[in-house]
Amino acid sequence: MEKRLFEYFKDSFRLGAAVSGILYDYEGAVKKHEKFLEFIKTHPKPEEIPDFKIPPLPKGPFIESDILAKHFNLVVAENDTKMCNVFPSPNEYDFSSADKFIEMAKKNGQAVRWHTLVWHNQSPKWIFEDENGNKASKELLENRLKDYIFAIGKRYAKDVCSVDVVNECISDKNFVLRDGNDHSKWFDIMGPEYVDKAFIWAKQAFPNSSLVINDYNLETMPPKREGMYNLVKGMLERGVPVDTVGLQMHINLENPPVSEIEKTIELFGSLGLKVIVTEMDVSVYKDFQPGKESEPRKEYTPEILNVQAERYRKIFDCFKKEADKSILQDVVLWGITDRFSWKNDFPVPGRTDAPLLFDVNGNPKPAFYEICK
Repeated sequence: MEKRLFEYFKDSFRLGAAVSGILYDYEGAVKKHEKFLEFIKTHPKPEEIPDFKIPPLPKGPFIESDILAKHFNLVVAENDTKMCNVFPSPNEYDFSSADKFIEMAKKNGQAVRWHTLVWHNQSPKWIFEDENGNKASKELLENRLKDYIFAIGKRYAKDVCSVDVVNECISDKNFVLRDGNDHSKWFDIMGPEYVDKAFIWAKQAFPNSSLVINDYNLETMPPKREGMYNLVKGMLERGVPVDTVGLQMHINLENPPVSEIEKTIELFGSLGLKVIVTEMDVSVYKDFQPGKESEPRKEYTPEILNVQAERYRKIFDCFKKEADKSILQDVVLWGITDRFSWKNDFPVPGRTDAPLLFDVNGNPKPAFYEICK
């Protein structure tokens, strides 16, 4: 019998993938897609977010379902477990898609991550307002967040191995907690203690799950890494039950160096924390370099895919090394095939990408075979 991908790493870490709702709740995905299209028509995007277009949803059958069931032993929902989808209006929870996601994971025998409890994005607008549409009081928002965390825990705690409690809370501007001027209404209303309180409540609601603080560019931007280090060090000193740092790791063919990835993992490990990779992909483009324009669409030649394969191998060698030190626990790829990668049309409209282990047709790419050596 052909060996499955996750089996190559069974002595080191679980290997996971983010899953689109179209694979387990197509009707629900269509409704959310239509709702999102209406939302972006009426809500201006922040200036720092590049222009993008929303492609139509593809129709099945989906080879991704078979790949997921065969090759991964850990899953996370791309969108269906975010607050805006689970808690769309006051006193109304919608567990329909999340339930189907959990059912799929159980059928496949896969562990489950919950993404995410608290995030400055994709939180419902109403949660920050009182019954008159004015800014919610600190007490009101605290009670809503606490009730929400306990409601999720009551329904799913037994099914979830790790939870992204707070997501993307470190500012890219000054490398401390995002405040109200940096899009965080949680900070604006509850103050900086919202992070501590979310973890304290999450520990009660998910007593057997690892509790993760998750962010991007920690392995790429040393000042941001230091900002996260200072935050979690202070949390530990205050007795806050954070136990894991999540590195999103949306990276490219060159940056960051593997040495920086290793340094990042070991830095948080020095505090006694575990580390997981939560959203990994390796873009074939090198965008957002100071003074340079975004790269145009390129052909995904064998030469490029071989460079990507070598990049994946070196990073996975680092992951195995850090797992042997009992620091790294899980590695999750943000998607299954290149066909459904979030990097298609983003950050450059009309440009695809090829950042994952399986191509648009579901075939293993050179990177797949390279990390299995």
